[in-house]
Amino acid sequence: MIYSRLFILAILSCTACASILLVDSNITYNDRIAAFGPRLLGGVEDGPGLQGNLLPPILEKDRYGCEVIEPPTTEWIAFVERGECSFIDKVRAMQASGALAVVVGDRHFNGWITMYAPGDTSDVRVPSVFVAQHQYQILLMLTDKQHPLRIELLKDDMLTWPLLDMLLVVVLSPAVMMLSIYITWRLRQRQFRKQELAPSDIVTKLPLRTFRREKSIDVDHEECAICLEDYIDEDTLRTLPCRHEFHAGCVDAWLTSHKKFCPICKYDICKRAPGGSNEQTPLLGA
Repeated sequence: MIYSRLFILAILSCTACASILLVDSNITYNDRIAAFGPRLLGGVEDGPGLQGNLLPPILEKDRYGCEVIEPPTTEWIAFVERGECSFIDKVRAMQASGALAVVVGDRHFNGWITMYAPGDTSDVRVPSVFVAQHQYQILLMLTDKQHPLRIELLKDDMLTWPLLDMLLVVVLSPAVMMLSIYITWRLRQRQFRKQELAPSDIVTKLPLRTFRREKSIDVDHEECAICLEDYIDEDTLRTLPCRHEFHAGCVDAWLTSHKKFCPICKYDICKRAPGGSNEQTPLLGA
């Protein structure tokens, strides 16, 4: 979740990298392209962006751009103020007024927003951008209703991504990271698990004997501690280095698929080679 938020913040910060270039002075101001309408071109790969004459409506009552008006100049890029109507209404009205593009500025709030529109916006054929209070006031001072300001709108590379692709990246990035962490954890668990098992070649080298009840000395320990079945004549027993005995089939399966330790005294059978019955064990005396 943290990584998703960081990625979204990175995207939002990059959206401010789109720019309005003043052609005469080569000065640029940040803007943010709308989520609807066509994408802007321009940049290193695409060449020049969209050029036009930035100018607000002639009449003060039309400064919000909510109604269709006569275009005040040729190659007009409409410069309107936020408020009175929705962003999509402004863009549609200025498009009907012959504008090549629309720049919407905020007179009262110096913060960045992305202009969204509900419903179908396929009828919008001109691009639009948003500028915050600082950029809006500077551009407003530079515009002259008698002499429009020549500008070039340049694209934001981040927003040329399809929206679905961007959402997929935002959602999948933490999922892929968590999957990688889980796979790494599983591999380590498997490695630890493998280290706890006894190799088959070591187990098969442990001594075997055939049980004979008449030769048994310790009558109190004549059952397998693994399966809890009494030993009977001709049973094959496996003797561990710690001198504990079990059914060969039971203890072989225990050592190779469960633990490499003796089920009774927890002795690690891999610590020494088989043979030699005088080995000291944690639970047995000398």
